[in-house]
Amino acid sequence: MSIFTKITLLFSISLLLMIGIGYQIDTINTQKYESLILQKYIVDGRKIFGWMATSSANELDNKLKTINLVKTAPELPERMLVRQPHTFGVFEIFEAKNGDYVLHVRYIDEEIYLHDKSFLEVQKKGWVLNTLVIADIAVLIIIFISILRMLSPLNSIASSMRSFAKGAYRSRSEVRTRDEIGEVAQTYNEMAQTIENLILSRQELLRDVGHELRTPIARGLFALEQIEDSKAKATLKHSFQELDQLTRELLEIEKLQATDTIQSEKFSAETLVMEALSKLCLEDESAVKIEIKNNFILSGDVHYLSLALKNLLDNALKYTDRLPIVLEIDINRISVSNHGKPLEKDFSYFLTPFTRQESSRTTQGFGLGLNIVSKIIIKHGYQLTYDYKNEYHCFSIIVE
Repeated sequence: MSIFTKITLLFSISLLLMIGIGYQIDTINTQKYESLILQKYIVDGRKIFGWMATSSANELDNKLKTINLVKTAPELPERMLVRQPHTFGVFEIFEAKNGDYVLHVRYIDEEIYLHDKSFLEVQKKGWVLNTLVIADIAVLIIIFISILRMLSPLNSIASSMRSFAKGAYRSRSEVRTRDEIGEVAQTYNEMAQTIENLILSRQELLRDVGHELRTPIARGLFALEQIEDSKAKATLKHSFQELDQLTRELLEIEKLQATDTIQSEKFSAETLVMEALSKLCLEDESAVKIEIKNNFILSGDVHYLSLALKNLLDNALKYTDRLPIVLEIDINRISVSNHGKPLEKDFSYFLTPFTRQESSRTTQGFGLGLNIVSKIIIKHGYQLTYDYKNEYHCFSIIVE
């Protein structure tokens, strides 16, 4: 759950609680207000019946002032609270459409409508409390919006970090605020610049060293051809060939790392196999048994994917103790299997560069094959899996 979701959830809960509290306060105040009015109007109504029977109009007005009641225009009831018929008239208390509480007394042919102005102050106090609740809700909304605005730059920072992690090393955050979040953005930008410089320096070093090594290696191999065949010549030639292979693999890794985007095209799994076999340059084609169960279409860079499959085939040929190795194509899966003893360490260990089985140190290679395969597969968003069953190693490229 994101921090924005958590804040929104907490705000929603707080807002609902505040609305509920405001509603309950308003309900309680209304009930108390009506209760006070009913108690007073009932007592006053009984007095007014007697006054209307025995007093003149002027005397009645003076007596009404003593109980804080004033006459008002006839009102239509919105909600009837009390209605008590009497022998000579009727006594009513109701809420008018304008929200005022009215006492209606009719004695024979005379009737009056009255209300108590002193209750308006009580009603105003209730509205003050409701206004405070509404103001509190408004402040809560303002705080919520302010927090979201303060935290919104985190999305930009996170987006820049994700782009950087995917290889866009020039990705920087555009946040320029002067608060702690702005400080985080500035720190990230400085860190990203430092890492970019280190990566570029490493790539440049590998590229320069690789290219510089190719020339003396080629010169050494050419010079060896001028020497008569001997055991020393064979050893030197083997050493030069290993150096040449190491240089090519290092340059391939550097090129792959430096590539921000890969060329994507659609092709069949069978085409990929043919490309990989052409890179492998097999002396004995029977060393690889190809089983095409279900051909399928995949997308990606055919050069890099064929290089990955070629490395899997080369790795299987180097470490198998029984030929042929098996290359199998099934739905969304290309597998390479070879017979051999179980791995001495976890599969993830062999995905790091310059790692091999301790028991196979004499085997030609530098332990870069699976590392290159892993980088290519990850770059394409595919999966590289490993399984050992019935004394067979099975490396699979899963295309989904």
